[in-house]
Amino acid sequence: MSVSSVEIHRHRPETPWSYADLARRQEAVAEEVRGGAPGRLIFSEVAPVVTLGFRKTEEDLLFAREGYAARGIALLEVTRGGRATYHGPGQWVVFPVESLERLTGDRKGVRKAVEGLLGAIRAAVGTRFSGAEIREGKEAGVWTQSGIGGAKVAALGIRIRDGVIQHGVSVNIFPTSESFAGIRPCGLDAPVAYLAPEAAPAERERAMLDWRERIERELLARFPNFA
Repeated sequence: MSVSSVEIHRHRPETPWSYADLARRQEAVAEEVRGGAPGRLIFSEVAPVVTLGFRKTEEDLLFAREGYAARGIALLEVTRGGRATYHGPGQWVVFPVESLERLTGDRKGVRKAVEGLLGAIRAAVGTRFSGAEIREGKEAGVWTQSGIGGAKVAALGIRIRDGVIQHGVSVNIFPTSESFAGIRPCGLDAPVAYLAPEAAPAERERAMLDWRERIERELLARFPNFA
């Protein structure tokens, strides 16, 4: 695996990493890709934030805006599709920043890219939720079971600009006190799920590492240009 093709960034007190930092990094990579450079598969665990996509609505925010700051949760408008969602510790945010043509063999291969991305996540989480399914439309992401019900374990939100895919998916590993506080995730009144919901504090780091490796393995199998 090429060291330069996969990046890992994690928020720590001594090395802060916010969603704004991630946004700047992906923009820099996207600009390099437009100039002909290879893309990057970026994994991030960011500081607590509620991001608001192009379809944002105040109905998704259950607190007054100052209430998020009081809880240490940032609010940030971002350049992806979709509505409000949460990112923070205990979750991997995965951005496959690359040209659609290199990623899928098709300059207009948006659907191929989405299918590959969600297919990889479903395969990875299937070891925990055997009935996991991909959903589209307003429920876009990976859910714990098919049919009515279930809970969303991974959310999708992308943007295509000048033939380059940006943003991606977020995968919930374990909850914290800030996780999804005060929002209707993606405008849905539906539960969210975690891959290691009962992990003790001492086990959480191993859970993050193990699940990241599984997700990366499935993504590289579908998008070998990152390997």
